[in-house]
Amino acid sequence: MVNRRAFIRATGATLAAAASAKAASAYVPASACRVGLIGCGWYGKIDLLRLIQVSPVEVVALCDVDQHMLSEAAGIVA
Repeated sequence: MVNRRAFIRATGATLAAAASAKAASAYVPASACRVGLIGCGWYGKIDLLRLIQVSPVEVVALCDVDQHMLSEAAGIVA
């Protein structure tokens, strides 16, 4: 039977090992990733701006029911 402390200790050790392995083998794509955004409201535009800042991306699609939000997001991409 596993008690709570042993479970938390084992889970923490597993997560730490997984995080260090992921950091050691960081994947950097050779070319830009293709992305599409569904929902170009405030959160969508913030996510899009941050993604453009941190990674080479090619925005291939934008979708929103509000034409105003869609045009603003298209302006960010352009």
